[in-house]
Amino acid sequence: MPSLAATLALTLSAGALAAGTSLHVHPHKVEAGHRVHIKGSAGDCPVGDQVTLLSRAFSHRHEFAGVPAVFTHVKSGGHFGRWVRIPARRDPRRYKLTARCGGGNLGVTRHLHVLPPD
Repeated sequence: MPSLAATLALTLSAGALAAGTSLHVHPHKVEAGHRVHIKGSAGDCPVGDQVTLLSRAFSHRHEFAGVPAVFTHVKSGGHFGRWVRIPARRDPRRYKLTARCGGGNLGVTRHLHVLPPD
């Protein structure tokens, strides 16, 4: 059984990772084949670290743990951003969007609604 100190340390480090993080997608409703802008704050991840954006709405060109992924880097102030094209043949529905940096999840989830192409 873990000690109280170990449990507290794990809880605090998980909370610290989520502190100061954010994730935004605009627009949050997009027609398949169009682009969305994803931005946020990576908390304590240092400038230059890679941010992995994950969603089954993305192209399978790149993947992380079997999930479609796109990559960007942390800029000054912990900010990141990336334009992403949603494949034209992506099924219309609601998709989860998450982000990772520094070996851990940022602890923020957003949703993207893919609409049928025009």
